[in-house]
Amino acid sequence: MVNSLTQQQKQDRAQRIGDAAFALFKTQSFGKITMAAVAKQAGVSKGTLFNYFESKESLFMTILLDGYHQYFDQLIAQINQRPTFDLVDFVTLLLTETGNLIDHHSLLVRLNALRGPILERGANMSQTITHRQSFYATSERLATVIHQRIPSLSVAEISQLFIVQTAMISGMMNLSGLDEFNHQRLFDHDFEHFKIHLKPDTVATFRYYLQGKYPAVHLE
Repeated sequence: MVNSLTQQQKQDRAQRIGDAAFALFKTQSFGKITMAAVAKQAGVSKGTLFNYFESKESLFMTILLDGYHQYFDQLIAQINQRPTFDLVDFVTLLLTETGNLIDHHSLLVRLNALRGPILERGANMSQTITHRQSFYATSERLATVIHQRIPSLSVAEISQLFIVQTAMISGMMNLSGLDEFNHQRLFDHDFEHFKIHLKPDTVATFRYYLQGKYPAVHLE
């Protein structure tokens, strides 16, 4: 049946499956989501689902990579619309988008924290490489757009800044639940000094990093 579909129909079905899995991830942990539940949510059979993704890890790895791909496309469009874009603007954008990722793309950030320890253990390598190459191309395009506006920054340096940003968010997110267990508050124990306020603490930490890297940049 899959072979009888056009390439566009296959892409649309894969997208529907990804959207279904992402919807489940909004309310459930990765460990509790089953492929049967994804198939039901997407309105396809389990056999059809496995024709597209051989494992839950492959499915969510694809969602992660494609999600960041789309997010970087949005950043490119945003930067291209600006009449001017200098180093101060770029640093400000990085800090603003750090908060934006936490507020509006938290599911992608959660998935990224699972990438190394969980997703890569069961994801299909060739499928992952294909989507990672596509994401890498978009990452390079974003860095190139910024480099063209700010020639003093190399493409490599710009790309690394986005990696550092993601690492800081993921690290803070992993540590933000030390006063919880399985997303439940440990009210019977006093872990006051374990608490992390994810958005302000991450933005502040990244600000310190950027100010150390670019001391000539003065932010309001």
